[in-house]
Amino acid sequence: MSRNNLQLYIHLVFITKHRDFMIMENVELKLHKFLREKMEELEIIPLMINGMPDHLHILLKMPAKITVSYIAQQLKGTSSRFMNELSGNQGIFEWSRGYGAFTVSKKDVTMISNYIKNQKEHHKSGTLNQDFEQV
Repeated sequence: MSRNNLQLYIHLVFITKHRDFMIMENVELKLHKFLREKMEELEIIPLMINGMPDHLHILLKMPAKITVSYIAQQLKGTSSRFMNELSGNQGIFEWSRGYGAFTVSKKDVTMISNYIKNQKEHHKSGTLNQDFEQV
């Protein structure tokens, strides 16, 4: 093989500190746009972003040159600063210390993408995947 062929898909889940409802509708799309731009800057391919007021799901395709922990650190740190600047309340918005990271096979990318896309419906109807929701 003359070039690398990497299919590294990760499903990340971040929750707000104390699971406070901090990602409100008026800022949700701005946060998603910011995260997409940050991922592109890091040479990560964002596939789907969605969530609820107290947590966020991200499906991405990552390069081999960076680690999952580095991705989480970069996305959580910069988005926390972004959310605080957006609200004008420096230090009010915080992610919890941990995160969830789940490997996704190429054949499951569409299924996981749909799960993330339909977060609000899953929470409303109670059709959650507990493995992804308990971070």
